[in-house]
Amino acid sequence: MEYVTRIHLKTDGIDRNELINYCLYSESQCLAIGWSFIYNSNTNISKYKDFYYAVKDRTKRVPHVLNTFWYAKPDDLFWTKDLDGYYWICRATGSARPKYIKNMDIGAIIPIEAYKSGMEVPGQIKASFNRPRGGTCQEIKDENIIEYSKYIYNQLSGKEYYDVKKSENHLLDNLPDFDLEELVISYLQIKENYYVLSNSIANKSTTIKIECELIGRDKEIFKKAVVQVKGGKTKEIDAFDYLSYDQDGYNVYLYAPKIKNADRLKNCTIISQDDLLLFYNAYKNILPDSITKWEALFII
Repeated sequence: MEYVTRIHLKTDGIDRNELINYCLYSESQCLAIGWSFIYNSNTNISKYKDFYYAVKDRTKRVPHVLNTFWYAKPDDLFWTKDLDGYYWICRATGSARPKYIKNMDIGAIIPIEAYKSGMEVPGQIKASFNRPRGGTCQEIKDENIIEYSKYIYNQLSGKEYYDVKKSENHLLDNLPDFDLEELVISYLQIKENYYVLSNSIANKSTTIKIECELIGRDKEIFKKAVVQVKGGKTKEIDAFDYLSYDQDGYNVYLYAPKIKNADRLKNCTIISQDDLLLFYNAYKNILPDSITKWEALFII
């Protein structure tokens, strides 16, 4: 499997809730796309190929999701989301085919077997749903996300449907960036007694140097902090880049495989992998599933 696909269930139908109920909660689950108006002028659509070319002839540019449906095959995995904020893992049980339902603006479907996964998923999946101008669908080619998706499908379906590769690599070396950041921020909130200023959380499209700003919970002693996180095995942080925060009275917390010039700051704390691992093992019962589920794929 080369990728899993994130897809929004959204057509030009009047009631999106009706569409999602039809796709995910009905007996015949499916993923659906629109362009149902094609059937008004074309009654010879019997295969997805017919639908594809009918839409292509009426649009200036072929929407990416049309190609996604074209290449979809049985056992491909998809992630989608309902209006209550729950993520669903979906396995294609067949190829795309035409389906005309006017009131929901359905023009084609992929039959699926789908399971509600919950509100917590790895950050890379979550971010793909929130990305501005991300389109109806997006392929996620990260190997860890692919194996995670297989594992979740097996777990929720109660079947060992996919072979899941368990890596001999260490959990903390392989957590996706979003989830590693979440773990480090949790560490600071629980172990170091801070809370996060939500409006300070870094927008992933910017070049901001910090993940977020934090304020101490102790009302008797005011303290503030910033944090930067770099994962993997080779990334480096130069602590001197954070001198301005140090000079402004912030405690600077850094986590990375390699950190240099930490001694040039007055208030710089390096969070080691051992610190984070001890924290993880002590508090994993209250950490998000999106982090702890990676245990199934990596050693700790």
